[in-house]
Amino acid sequence: MNPKLWQWDWLGWQVFAPITLPIVISAAVVSLWQMGPSSFPIEWDIVFDDVSPWALSFYCFTLICVTMHDFWPRLPSHPVLGTGLIAAAVSVAVYASFIVIWRHDPKFRVGTNLWQMTFILLGGVVFLCHLAVANGKKAP
Repeated sequence: MNPKLWQWDWLGWQVFAPITLPIVISAAVVSLWQMGPSSFPIEWDIVFDDVSPWALSFYCFTLICVTMHDFWPRLPSHPVLGTGLIAAAVSVAVYASFIVIWRHDPKFRVGTNLWQMTFILLGGVVFLCHLAVANGKKAP
């Protein structure tokens, strides 16, 4: 896909900002708090734990839902893309359900496989949603 055709405003507001800004703000607030008079030890793993496969799966599902809200009227003229978005939503929902089940095990730890699957789903969702948004901007 030609970078000139990318929807940079959409990528910024719908992808980069929701994923990175909460981390940046949390890190900044924790750092500012540490400058105070108390002896506050920063536990960075707590700050970064909020970015998890669980949280990213919710983000993926939300991004699909927001995109489908705008794309739904164009679905009949773009059945393959619509089917892809629906399939992605089902995949993310099933994946999130598995995470719920796995988290019941007290020994459960997020491993490399879980992160890999999360980023595969995230990349696919962003790609499909971006196509739907770009398609909407081409429509009359």
